[in-house]
Amino acid sequence: GGAAMFVGFLAAIAVASRMDQFHEMFADNSEPFGLILAAGVMFVVGALDDLIDVSPPAKVAGQVLAGVVLVMFGVSMFYFRMPFDLFGTDTVVLGADWAPLVTTAWVVVMTNAINLIDGLDGLAAGIVAIAGTALFLFADQLFDDGLLEGNNIAPLVAVIAVGLCLGFLPFNWSPGSIMMGDSGALFLGLLLAVPTITVGGRTDFDYSANTYFFFAP
Repeated sequence: GGAAMFVGFLAAIAVASRMDQFHEMFADNSEPFGLILAAGVMFVVGALDDLIDVSPPAKVAGQVLAGVVLVMFGVSMFYFRMPFDLFGTDTVVLGADWAPLVTTAWVVVMTNAINLIDGLDGLAAGIVAIAGTALFLFADQLFDDGLLEGNNIAPLVAVIAVGLCLGFLPFNWSPGSIMMGDSGALFLGLLLAVPTITVGGRTDFDYSANTYFFFAP
């Protein structure tokens, strides 16, 4: 199942790159390529664990590598949202030293969260489909209000994640005939992490539900 998801992701990115609607997103922007590489790293790490049972430290190292790849190609947080206005603010500006570390840690946390809930038929794919839909609608609203730039990859990544899950769920509904495995769960975790990084992690304006959608996944 994870392999089918990854192939579907590559196909969706390839189609989007040829559409005029997404021209600004792919023109002179390293982030889509970085996303593809990071997704590939995450998929390989999960696939190896499915096949040969990779040790937890090695698996975390692979997740860190995927996060580092994202950062290297520009997919990085600029701000960290604080729930409940902790420390008297809802937004912490991340400097050049902290942004790569926080971004990579966020990727590790999100991928492990999805991997850990992948224990029941339809659970992980269902949750990612719901969260991805919410993130897409929120990002689209920000775009319509002129608060999200056209080259931001968040809406596209979120809606691709939703499509992958909806395509997979009929085969994973209890009793599931196909399992996504770690290759699918870790990969979906990455796809869910990226929109939160490039929306909530890059906006410092006061907008309703901005902090909520940063932590909701």
